[in-house]
Amino acid sequence: MGIAETDKRVQRDSSDVKAQKARNRSFLKRRAVQLSNCYLQSNWNLCTHLQRQWNRRRLRRLFSSDKQSGRDSNRSNLKQQSWSFFWYTLVPMFLVLCFSCGITLYQNTDAVSKFMQRYSTQYQAIVHNKLNYCDRTIPLHEIFEHIHENVINQEVALEQLEQALANQSSFQAIALVGTSGVGKSLTMRMLQEKYPWSENVQNIAWNDYELIDEEARYQAVWGMLSNLAHCGRNLIIIDNMAMCDLEYVSSINSLILSNTDVASGNNDLDKKQLTIIYVFNLNGMLPEEHYSQQLKMLQKLPPTTVISYRVFGPADLEKCVRHEAKVVGLNLEERYIEEMVNTTDVKVSGCKTVRSKVLIYGLPQSNDEEEQEKHSQTEMTPIEGH
Repeated sequence: MGIAETDKRVQRDSSDVKAQKARNRSFLKRRAVQLSNCYLQSNWNLCTHLQRQWNRRRLRRLFSSDKQSGRDSNRSNLKQQSWSFFWYTLVPMFLVLCFSCGITLYQNTDAVSKFMQRYSTQYQAIVHNKLNYCDRTIPLHEIFEHIHENVINQEVALEQLEQALANQSSFQAIALVGTSGVGKSLTMRMLQEKYPWSENVQNIAWNDYELIDEEARYQAVWGMLSNLAHCGRNLIIIDNMAMCDLEYVSSINSLILSNTDVASGNNDLDKKQLTIIYVFNLNGMLPEEHYSQQLKMLQKLPPTTVISYRVFGPADLEKCVRHEAKVVGLNLEERYIEEMVNTTDVKVSGCKTVRSKVLIYGLPQSNDEEEQEKHSQTEMTPIEGH
């Protein structure tokens, strides 16, 4: 439509130019006949020459303007066609593709989740530079060898804990109970140091001032459950619980079992596996009858494996003092050791205050003593091949 109109406009303009030119010539001829003057005849020739030049220039301008308008119209038409192609062809095709992909993913959620798990497993193995990094087998021998070196006189409790972790069930709930300072929190700290998936360990102190409210406690637990990983095995430690917090154990276990992402049976291999450990501090100042009643109440926690730590006595405290002095590399005189044992109430604090006293009364070891200690350690280590 634009080209036809342009052609018509050019023809109309050219006819107008010819008519004007004819009128000018007739007018000048009439004037020349009337005057019959050669001067006027020459002027008439000059005017006709100028008129021709002006008409030619006008035609050139008209043709050039028509070409430019034609180019602009072609560009605008091309741009309009490209936008119409985008909105009426590409956008509907993209929407249909997205809709079909969404339906496919919705119908094959299991396949997609398995693919993402395998991809995450390979990614974790590459990042940690360890083959089968996400294998859920826990190296218990290495872990508990490290724990036995630091936790003293709790062989029975540590053996029970190792057996409980060796069960390797999909969901484990374990409760460590005992008086203060007998090695429960220390056991958990040593377990975290050697745990093969350190990024899967989450801690919470139940007596934190920010978790006094019941709602805040459940929000903290739910936040930890939302951060569980498929790779390896997850570990949640809730420390500093008391006897008044017994009802939380069953409700937290129920909350975990109701979570569809957490494996609840041995057949749920594609789901997240979790071990949660509750650490209870019992009051050692109570009479033995009340203390035994508390232990019986804790034994009824479903479905939780309860491990009791033995109460320390003066002999255990003395061993704890000597162990702490060896760990920090200080010498203690016998009178200071005896004074610590006599002035510390084992039932109340256990070994919690021992390190601070060792740092106060201990003396640095001399070079000869350090060499003797190193020599004794090398003699105790077995030689390869023997």
